[in-house]
Amino acid sequence: MKINKTRLLFGFLLLLLTAVPWMAGCSSDEAVQSEGNGAPARPEPPYDWADPDLASRLDQALEGWVEDLGLYGAAAVVTTPGWLDWSAATGVRDLDTMEPFRVDELARIASATKTHTAAVILQLVDEGPFTLERTLAAVAPGYPNAANITVRHLLQHRSGIPDIQLVDGVFIAAVLLQPERWWIPGEVLRWTYLPFPLYNIFSGEFVPREPVGAPGEKYHYSQPGYFGLGIIIETLTGKDLATVYRERIFQTLGMTEAYLPGENEPFEPWGYTSLFGLLEEKVPSTELASSPNGLNSVGWAAGGIVANARNLVTFLSAFVEGRLCSEERIADAMEWLAMNPDDVEGEGEYGLGLVRRYYDGFTTLGHDGALPGSGSVMRYIPALDVYVGAVTNTDGRNPEVPDLVERVHAALLNEVP
Repeated sequence: MKINKTRLLFGFLLLLLTAVPWMAGCSSDEAVQSEGNGAPARPEPPYDWADPDLASRLDQALEGWVEDLGLYGAAAVVTTPGWLDWSAATGVRDLDTMEPFRVDELARIASATKTHTAAVILQLVDEGPFTLERTLAAVAPGYPNAANITVRHLLQHRSGIPDIQLVDGVFIAAVLLQPERWWIPGEVLRWTYLPFPLYNIFSGEFVPREPVGAPGEKYHYSQPGYFGLGIIIETLTGKDLATVYRERIFQTLGMTEAYLPGENEPFEPWGYTSLFGLLEEKVPSTELASSPNGLNSVGWAAGGIVANARNLVTFLSAFVEGRLCSEERIADAMEWLAMNPDDVEGEGEYGLGLVRRYYDGFTTLGHDGALPGSGSVMRYIPALDVYVGAVTNTDGRNPEVPDLVERVHAALLNEVP
């Protein structure tokens, strides 16, 4: 597949804006002296960032990932700020026109939105008197167990609120049958305790619609729990969530392309789906309608943001490095809980809007996302001081092949993934 590279452009801009040398042709003696914001220089990363073959290996990592998952188009950015800045795109954005997928292509980042929501919550805690122990009862007093469900529980998926967007066949059918309907956040939250059973499309069984556990008892991934956080944010700030993201994150970090879609805001192309990504084998994908309100509104604070690959690394680096909230709040975000106590290294751990995953010889922090017709990767590899961001216009998964982060790690160290 043809690769569209913007390495030279980004390197030139980085040189102009920060007065530091870019990776191409630089020796270690020419390394950056500062990060351009008055901060001390970032230590040289523990990989050969000036290797002339590195860009080619990263190209191959992206192409191999796209090929193995049967994606139509994807873009990725790999960066150690001040040292390495690589980006590329491969494939097509539109099967009708065969227009190439661009490096700055926007896509739905799905559950990577959760980290953005967590960042805003942690900012509000810093500003006080709001705390992580505030309960859901303040904004949803009639919700079951609301007086015992804390903000910390919601952030870490320990609220006991059952998921509906991913597993409830009744709710999914209601959304698909009313594609132009805009679902109100409080309405989505109420669906988690309506007095009839949900149908788990994965197990094929009916499950009583009741809490999956007592608040704080155990980990259980919950999209509606993050809707509760979105409602809390709007209540405390007096602003709609899209405005809050824009003012507190996007404008602050120069992410002018990123946004949270509102009602009747179209976005094209929506993307291509292979039975919502439930099949592991490659199958012909079906184009989705552009931006139906139903699929936009049931993402919202849990998965609604539209952004590009560079936005993801810009945001994650700012969040992890404490430029959006205090070090104390980052420490809170990195209090890890095993998603599966019987297989911690296989399943990973969840913090407050962050996921820690284990690989052979390294770990990552961040949050990926997947929706019908889109996907995202947003990771930090601490051992290499590298941020990885990627977006795609196709859903796809296959646990039998290396993921993008494994391929990037191998490319940086000149190893086989």
